[in-house]
Amino acid sequence: MATPVKISACDNELYMIATQGLGSSELIHVKSGFNNAVTDQFVLESILPKGTWQITMVGINWGGPWAFKIMIGTNSYGQQSNTGTVGVVWSQTLPPITI
Repeated sequence: MATPVKISACDNELYMIATQGLGSSELIHVKSGFNNAVTDQFVLESILPKGTWQITMVGINWGGPWAFKIMIGTNSYGQQSNTGTVGVVWSQTLPPITI
């Protein structure tokens, strides 16, 4: 069964990394700003080999308001704020998933 990943907001920089006991794989690295629309998408099974993985998402802000919105399967993740904090402003590691 395919697990789609859809990124619809990235202001400013988003890393998605899959990890397991044998190592890690960068799934995507997106840069955008000024609240511009983002429409990146992929299917986990087309990138990752079979196994159990944990997905970590890291959102970086360059200043001003920030927002991240990601759908993995039917679950929505992300956060937004009007603060001007610079650096890592949001991160989340999901429970293990099996590919």
